[in-house]
Amino acid sequence: MPAVAYWRIETCGLLGRWTTIVTVNAQQRALKEIYDALSTRVLGLGDDIAEEFSRTQVSYGAARKFVWLTPVTKTKALLTMDMWDEHHASFLRGVIRFRHDKYTHQIEVRTASDIATVAALGWFEESAGWGRKQC
Repeated sequence: MPAVAYWRIETCGLLGRWTTIVTVNAQQRALKEIYDALSTRVLGLGDDIAEEFSRTQVSYGAARKFVWLTPVTKTKALLTMDMWDEHHASFLRGVIRFRHDKYTHQIEVRTASDIATVAALGWFEESAGWGRKQC
């Protein structure tokens, strides 16, 4: 099995709404728990938030994408968040300034509690504000 985990998605219609099911094998349980925690947090920010899957990541957006989760190994993922301002924390892997109003924060996550740590700082709300183009 390759070191990089991939999301396998099955989509089916239900009364005009689309349901997406993410399937990972038992060895990738940590990734599933991370995904579940992130999805609950971000989709809970409003009905305008869209979840999109690609072969190597899941992303969330409103007027523009603002959060990405990319599996790195069977037990680790990279959480990427765009925000208006640069933030500092011991768990940050890096912060990239792309322009005066966009800082991309990279966070290595290994457990669902890592998602809770980011949420406690209010970063998901701030990132969603960037995605909604709210100053």
